[in-house]
Amino acid sequence: MLLKEAINDFRKYTAVTKAEGTQEHYIYYLKILERDLGIVACKNISSNNILDYIIKRKEYNPKVSNATLNKHLVALKAAVKYATGIKIEFRKLKEQKKLIQVVSEATFIKIFSYYQKHLNDPSSFRNYLFLKLLLDTGLRLSEIKHIRVSDIDFESSSIHIKITKTDVDRFVCFTDQAKKLLITFIAKYKISELLFFDFKTGNKMTTSSVESFIYRLKKKLEIKESITPHKWRHTFATNFLRGGGDLETLRLLMGHANLKTTQKYLHLSKNDIFKQYRKVMNQENM
Repeated sequence: MLLKEAINDFRKYTAVTKAEGTQEHYIYYLKILERDLGIVACKNISSNNILDYIIKRKEYNPKVSNATLNKHLVALKAAVKYATGIKIEFRKLKEQKKLIQVVSEATFIKIFSYYQKHLNDPSSFRNYLFLKLLLDTGLRLSEIKHIRVSDIDFESSSIHIKITKTDVDRFVCFTDQAKKLLITFIAKYKISELLFFDFKTGNKMTTSSVESFIYRLKKKLEIKESITPHKWRHTFATNFLRGGGDLETLRLLMGHANLKTTQKYLHLSKNDIFKQYRKVMNQENM
């Protein structure tokens, strides 16, 4: 069996058994694998094939991290094992542990200030609410896109998330400010089903449509740092822990299957480190 045939079988399997977010993850990496290794027989995939593939990825993008390349390898191994039962033996690349990047406070204040001046435009209002909820809830892009008005409980300021990466329902909360925005947005545009949709087509927002509005926003406001949906998720988690939240509650809010995944947010930014240093070292009695 050729790898492209194995990938086709695996796509069918993930379409039936995996959540949308997981499907999108595999679709992206399998597309590249199929293009570069598709005509290789699964039984003939060797370490040299994989090394050549990694080198090609690095030539295409010199900044690609080993963590990203490992995701390619996971997709490759999963597709081949499902379709053929063959277990590809290739050691995971060593990953460099980096500080988790967040959206800076100055940047999200700049973004929100901009949107607050353009609330008469339905798309701007929608985008403002979209980013505000990401900051309040830490939801994944694949999760926030599926929110329906019926999922929102205004009495408890919570949302029932039914489409999740782990296929396990959960609840997330939102702030009083987001509550006011939600009520106004829903009433103003008479929204009764999907919360976030394309005002021109009426269709659910897609990953590409979200990426598009974020790209335009960055360009419009001349923002240099990354403001991808996942960065807002990181920012929520960091802010929650900085504010005194506990790891187990954060795990439940973020929908992590185990605490180890949540523990990566137990980090200190450069500013946190400097602030703590000055607090300790600038004492007059020292």
